[in-house]
Amino acid sequence: METSATKKSILILDKDSRILTAVDDIMHKGNYDVHILFDPNSVFDKAKTLKPDLVILDYLLLNNECAEICRDFKNDSEMSAVPLIVVTAYKSKKACDEACQCDALFVKPLDIPLFASHINYLIAS
Repeated sequence: METSATKKSILILDKDSRILTAVDDIMHKGNYDVHILFDPNSVFDKAKTLKPDLVILDYLLLNNECAEICRDFKNDSEMSAVPLIVVTAYKSKKACDEACQCDALFVKPLDIPLFASHINYLIAS
């Protein structure tokens, strides 16, 4: 049995459980230690403590919080190397522009094999 020390850590911010169902299979089949938050105000502090290998964010947060969270991560010397994936239901350029500092942007419905391969790639990078 794998210990949590050998597992890769993924922090998920999902304000209204919109992306949990989409990533549930990937998270349980992979060798991941998954931490789920529902409060956008606590994600950065939790990441500083946890030191995750990857962060997955739900784009549809209030008051443009997703773009702000991405900027906070990328502007922090300690957190800037943590890959960020943003999942959105919007297919507009606006979503891409606002989340431009993320490492990957996925539009729902998710292509699960592609999403899983990106998770593995970003964690391995």
